[in-house]
Amino acid sequence: MHMAVRLRVTMRHIPRETVSLRAKSMIRAGSAGRVACVVAALAACSAPDGGGGVVTVGGSSSLYALSEAVAESFAGVRPGSRVTVGFSGTAGGLRQLCDGEIDIAGASRRISTAEAERCRDMGFSYLEIPVARDGIVIVVHPANTVVDCLTLEELTRLWGPPGEVRTWRDLRPALPSETIRLFGPGPDSGTFRFFTSVVVGRPDASRADHYLSEDDDLIARGVAGDRWGLGYFGSAAHARNRERLRTVPVDTGFGCVDPTPEAVADGRYSPLARDLFIYVGVASLAREEVYALAEHYLFAAPMLAVETGYVPFPAAEYVRGRAVLASGLEAS
Repeated sequence: MHMAVRLRVTMRHIPRETVSLRAKSMIRAGSAGRVACVVAALAACSAPDGGGGVVTVGGSSSLYALSEAVAESFAGVRPGSRVTVGFSGTAGGLRQLCDGEIDIAGASRRISTAEAERCRDMGFSYLEIPVARDGIVIVVHPANTVVDCLTLEELTRLWGPPGEVRTWRDLRPALPSETIRLFGPGPDSGTFRFFTSVVVGRPDASRADHYLSEDDDLIARGVAGDRWGLGYFGSAAHARNRERLRTVPVDTGFGCVDPTPEAVADGRYSPLARDLFIYVGVASLAREEVYALAEHYLFAAPMLAVETGYVPFPAAEYVRGRAVLASGLEAS
């Protein structure tokens, strides 16, 4: 299994050569003006300058793009801020959070009962705050034009143990007898747990004979390099790799549905649509810079979610999130 942990430090003045690939692609697409508008709009919501230490954000690779974008906009409106953004999967991030290794954990699923009990046994209190929605996107090589749609039942047969489907013809008689090579998230990924719960019917139950990685871009690279490969990940990863992959619509009970923002928002792509969260340690909120970043996240997320491939919540959800954050500050 390949496990990736990616870190970067976001500062007030970002050198040209370290601007993220996401930001570069946005500029190439002519959206630099929109980015400037986002930063300008958020400046009015930023907290006063602070000289605190580094704020560490980790966890879900599915939420990495949004967390990175938020950190960059935070640096743009708050001189002197220092934020590191990394990923190790939802499970890894929640472990790090409760161990006191990071301040904020991104999660592509809710914390499990076992994880919550572990935090409680350690005397660690946290806040759960929804920040955006996305869809689990099924992708194939662009040259694979014979697979026009997959049903949930076919996905179950593809990914469930013991993995009896080896070729496309095993899945559907009309398809070619080419071997299917599968690429997907690793077991520390919240996407893996969510997908197996919904598609296979049991959390973490999956065939073992496929490529595993917590790095979504490596999954994309694998599928892009294999004409008969298939993989899945969150919609932000698809947004970064859409030019080299083809999305396969899924029949979720409403016919074949693409994971468009509209279908994710209105429920047509259920059950492969989900909420994404940040978890914040209550004790960490006593540090002014942690509270400021978390608050900024909730102001920035509605605008930056669209830019980075997610679906924002209605405005009222972010108002509720800020109220939860304020209550946590009082308890810190």
